[in-house]
Amino acid sequence: MSNCLLTSLVKSWPLQLQKLGSRCVLIRGAKYSLGTINCRYTNFSPELEKTLQSEINFQSIKELSKYSARHIKWQRRQDQSDLQYFNYLLLDPRVTNKLPIRASRMHCIDIWFTFLRAIFYVGKGKGIRPYVHFMQADKLLGKPDSIKQAKDPKLALILSIWEQKRGVLLMRGFRGISSTDAQTREASMISALSMNHLTNRRLGAYFGPAKDKFTATQRKLLGIALLYKLMGHFISKEEREIHPQIHKLPAAKAA
Repeated sequence: MSNCLLTSLVKSWPLQLQKLGSRCVLIRGAKYSLGTINCRYTNFSPELEKTLQSEINFQSIKELSKYSARHIKWQRRQDQSDLQYFNYLLLDPRVTNKLPIRASRMHCIDIWFTFLRAIFYVGKGKGIRPYVHFMQADKLLGKPDSIKQAKDPKLALILSIWEQKRGVLLMRGFRGISSTDAQTREASMISALSMNHLTNRRLGAYFGPAKDKFTATQRKLLGIALLYKLMGHFISKEEREIHPQIHKLPAAKAA
């Protein structure tokens, strides 16, 4: 680089910083740009990745509630049978690192990114369905089965967490809904997070307007709206880790 060019760049820095300063906001004593904050590598869908790129994009998530409202309206009108289902997430505590405690000192996009990155499985069920995964993983403790773990990366990750003396985080959400409702929500969240990020082996199924009316992008936007709501619940409660042979399973029949 020539001396003339370098001198020109140095002289222009104050002007560039002044321009940037007009696009910053002060939050908890720290400045954050209202433009692109940073580019983090993820395996999320492009639609979800976009919400991590700026505060404006992150705040726009609230507008996506129209998709969940449309889905819920159809479900209440069409399918109110057997309202015993729910959705659930499995999260890695090594990623969340006591997120509910740390959240008050973090930027909103950092909270969102940490929550999303920690999710490694999205499911639906009723009764003790989530605990079936832990029972399956428990049987593999001390008895390595590389073939079974390769076929089900979810079990491999659970074992990895347990081997480091940590417990898996289980979060239930959207309780008291129908099977088709839970399946649609599951599919949309999987689509938003993407199969490249999750250990899920199936994409899931859609029902109602999400199947017949929504585009592929709109299905992902529905998933983003649902994940955003679950994040709010997650950071409002204490993290409880589930360890092997410690957590007593409810005496209910699995779905």
